[in-house]
Amino acid sequence: MDYEIMTKSWSKRRVQDKTEKIKSVFLADFLKQHDHFCYMHVEYENGNSEKLIARVIFNEIKQHWIVDGMKVAIRLI
Repeated sequence: MDYEIMTKSWSKRRVQDKTEKIKSVFLADFLKQHDHFCYMHVEYENGNSEKLIARVIFNEIKQHWIVDGMKVAIRLI
């Protein structure tokens, strides 16, 4: 599955930890279904990883899928 990492608008107004660059994202229990919840496993380049609860969203205006884990969001390509 191809994706692009989305920048969160709230991060523009807060200090971000620039050392945590995302290496990969894996979605467990993912379904292309609006308002479906799944687990997002995020692996960072510094070796850290975390498991987020993410929501699958279909944007009807732009016609694309987004998986939003609050801290990390991706747009499916």
